Amino acid sequence: MEAVSNERNYGVDLFRIVSMLMVVTLHVLNRGGALGAAAKGSAEYYAGWALEIICYGAVDCYALISGYVCYGRRHKYSRALYVWAQVFFYTALAGAIFLGTGMWEATGEAVAYSFSPIFHNHYWYITSYIGMTFFIPFMNRAAESVSGRDAAIFTGASVLLFMTVPRFFGTSAFTLSSGYSMIWLIILYMIGAFIRRFRIGEGVPRLEILLLCLCSWAATWAARVFLNSDTLVNYISPTIFIASAGLLIVFSRLRIKNRVSIWLIKTFSPATLGVYIIHVNYFIWRLYMLNFAVGFAGGGLLRYLGLTLGSALSIYAVLSVVDVCRIKLFELCRIPRALAAFDRWIDRLGDGKASVE
Repeated sequence: MEAVSNERNYGVDLFRIVSMLMVVTLHVLNRGGALGAAAKGSAEYYAGWALEIICYGAVDCYALISGYVCYGRRHKYSRALYVWAQVFFYTALAGAIFLGTGMWEATGEAVAYSFSPIFHNHYWYITSYIGMTFFIPFMNRAAESVSGRDAAIFTGASVLLFMTVPRFFGTSAFTLSSGYSMIWLIILYMIGAFIRRFRIGEGVPRLEILLLCLCSWAATWAARVFLNSDTLVNYISPTIFIASAGLLIVFSRLRIKNRVSIWLIKTFSPATLGVYIIHVNYFIWRLYMLNFAVGFAGGGLLRYLGLTLGSALSIYAVLSVVDVCRIKLFELCRIPRALAAFDRWIDRLGDGKASVE
């Protein structure tokens, strides 16, 4: 097994922030209605689809980051509990506000999504991620022991069977629910781990990798706007995957030294998941995110791009600050300390030293 540096990679932390900003931009375009409101054939239409496609790989990026970061590290089962607590904090709080004040009718669905969102798959990514966490120790061992040849076969087979065949041949034999599945996250986790272990792309100039990303985006964009084909606009699209993996390689090679930049990244990188949890909340998703950006279209390209990107950045910035405050609250409540104790108990259990009372 190759030695893995324990030095924090702030480039990857920055990529986590960028990936979540891409997620928010996608939601402004789709849920917000900015993309659908752009007149077909207009400059806004072409620019909107360019943004859509550049940002479409955000979920793939996030899953690839998980594998890259967790490779070579001891897995903490408490991570799933922490994420669960984070989700419950926001959903229960929102439920208490919207249902308790009568802003939303207390239907069975609203109550379920407020107090058991993981089981009801409201946050599909988090539900899939929590399921995946129980496999991470086994995936890490596999990533650490597999040969370069077998890693290449795994990656190539994944691109062929799970990305290319379903997209181009219309078969359901190897589909993964268009990427909305735990299995897809597992595949991306493994590839992210391989990228780190085998230092994939290390000898390739960053400009060439970025050019590959650009070509992948351009092919996807051209197919969508000129052929009216959604074949490549998908989480499991080979072009979307290639661009996502390329971005991970580029960001992982960034060497950030500026102290202010490092402080900002260290402060806001842990809050990225909170941005997703808050703005996709059952009530916020339906009351505030739905079609709020329809009016962005029709006023010219610069206005369209400015409002779309500006609103995405504003949502991201405000919700990041909110989640940083939530992190501090959890620390005051000693939740991380309690979870660290849970991890120690798990470790003792593995050594046969834990007692059952």
